[in-house]
Amino acid sequence: MEHASRAPEPTKGFSDPTRLTNWTRGFLYASIAAALLGMWSSARALPGGRGEAELDTGLRVILWVFTGLPVPLITAILVLTWIHRANDNTRQLGATDMHFTPGWAIGWYFVPIAWFWKPYQAMTEIWRASRNPSDWRGEPVPPLLRWWWVLWIVPFWGVSIVDVAARGRVDEAGLERLEATTGLVSWMLDIPLALVLLAIIGAVHRMQMDHHRRQLAAG
Repeated sequence: MEHASRAPEPTKGFSDPTRLTNWTRGFLYASIAAALLGMWSSARALPGGRGEAELDTGLRVILWVFTGLPVPLITAILVLTWIHRANDNTRQLGATDMHFTPGWAIGWYFVPIAWFWKPYQAMTEIWRASRNPSDWRGEPVPPLLRWWWVLWIVPFWGVSIVDVAARGRVDEAGLERLEATTGLVSWMLDIPLALVLLAIIGAVHRMQMDHHRRQLAAG
């Protein structure tokens, strides 16, 4: 009992996530800008829009950088790296018997079928262990995390399923409208997703740094 009441000692393995957090949040803001550009581009492709054919070369390059590969790819890499670091740091703060290792906290995103719920469970574990490392199992899961997962599942899977199911039932003109419409919806949902993830990352960062500072002071 004496050991249980003692504050956990600060561990040398804790890695200050401030720089990684700032980079991750910065690219999430960039992804919001990408979503706005994507919405604008998709709206132009809808009936009544001016069409993408009129875009000059410079604007096409800007659209590709933000809505094509670079910004979304770097954002995804940073978010996954942040999840790995956050999971590891909860252990360094004293959390024990966690179900998800740092590697599997990101690995489940790439496992078919399991990717529908395992990443969410891993993130809730990070939140709870960041809030109370010494007794994380009793911590509640805030609605913020549920909103994050719904906003991830719906645009990534729901819109894609609708798009695939409708492709065989429309002509060429209808296919263009379908792609523009599903693209517009996906970009619109990306904005609240990024905002919710920004809130989660900021909260977890603050909780972990507060625990780390208290442990250093106690040590």
